[in-house]
Amino acid sequence: MLRVRLKALTAGDFARNVMTLAGGAAIAQFLPLAASPLLTRLYTPAEFGVLAIYVAWLSNLAVLMTGRYDMAIVLPDDEQRAANLMGLSLWLSLALSLLVLLAVLAGHHELSALAQAPALSDLLLWLPLSLLLAGGMQAWNSWNNRHQRYRANAGGRMALALGMTATQLGAGFAGLGALGLVLGQLVGQGASLVVQAWHDIRHRFGWRQDVSRPGMREVARVYSEFPRINAPHAFIGALQDTLAVTLLTLLSGSVTVGLYGLMMRVLKMPAALVGQAVAQVAYRDMAAAKNRGESLLPYLNKTLAILSALALPPFFVIMLWGDSLFAWVFGEDWRMAGNYARALSPYILFHFVASPLGMVPLVINRQRTAFAFTVAGSALFLSALWGGFVFWQDVSAAFALVSVVMTLYFSCYFVWLWRAVRP
Repeated sequence: MLRVRLKALTAGDFARNVMTLAGGAAIAQFLPLAASPLLTRLYTPAEFGVLAIYVAWLSNLAVLMTGRYDMAIVLPDDEQRAANLMGLSLWLSLALSLLVLLAVLAGHHELSALAQAPALSDLLLWLPLSLLLAGGMQAWNSWNNRHQRYRANAGGRMALALGMTATQLGAGFAGLGALGLVLGQLVGQGASLVVQAWHDIRHRFGWRQDVSRPGMREVARVYSEFPRINAPHAFIGALQDTLAVTLLTLLSGSVTVGLYGLMMRVLKMPAALVGQAVAQVAYRDMAAAKNRGESLLPYLNKTLAILSALALPPFFVIMLWGDSLFAWVFGEDWRMAGNYARALSPYILFHFVASPLGMVPLVINRQRTAFAFTVAGSALFLSALWGGFVFWQDVSAAFALVSVVMTLYFSCYFVWLWRAVRP
């Protein structure tokens, strides 16, 4: 019976495309995971803490770079509209990167002081370039998704991992410290963008002939809910991670942030990449099904089943033996990161399943309710983290409270999603 169910889950184009992207994501994550034991001996927890703050700020601002118009690229039936959405996304990425550059040049010392991370000051000068690359990656991710170039996106993930890991290892041996970690991030992003855009580079960006200023103005108006509703939604979701890092810095110091950053690098980031692979395929298929007037419930159920099957085995292992595994793989200095992983594993499990389903409200036009859920979820996460630390004066206990609170939250979110797509 189990074999029959697994066969049903993996049948059809949906599962095949998911496995193409998820396989690429899994292979891509093997490199940084395999290199992590060496990286943890080349860099200190404090240096990983600086990277964690940099990546948190990058992630927070990156969701705004395209005005979220990249998320609309897969929706139009008309190819010309899609091309104008692509052009608009790239134009906004360039404009916003220049604005961030001006802000960083004027106040990078003040920003690093605000984050209580003096070592971050000069590294912030790289942030505008990181954001420009992130905007391009997001735009081509959706463009490739629209045209079913799933291998290009999978290849981009592998290029990101290879470029980042190789650079961070080389910089670590050269003794560049936190700068080496940030340079690795940049090189990986650049390599990923080139691979994602390679088909269009070879064809000299043929879609540009469909792009015009009137066309971009039209799609900006038609899809205005994306910057008005989805952009604040995504920003608040990313802000949760930024504020969590800031809160940990204030409550427990940069070493704790470094331990937390490694834990997230090893667990949440690979999970997010695999989850995004599922989301890309499901988003396109659900949008097409909605245009055909079909029920979305079978797609939701199948996506939930695939995500759960992927998530449960590794997270049970982490929940039971996380501290011992981290100490064995990364060294005894990183055992506490394993304790954090054990405490947060239920939250990361539910987040892994829920995050790819964030595209469902886009398809069914329920972005406002989804936005309210995101605000509530971020408030609950940060309140539980702060309250747990204040009450117990222990980071692991605070993370355990976060897991309990967020498990209840995600249960309510899943019920709402199921009811929202039910015929």
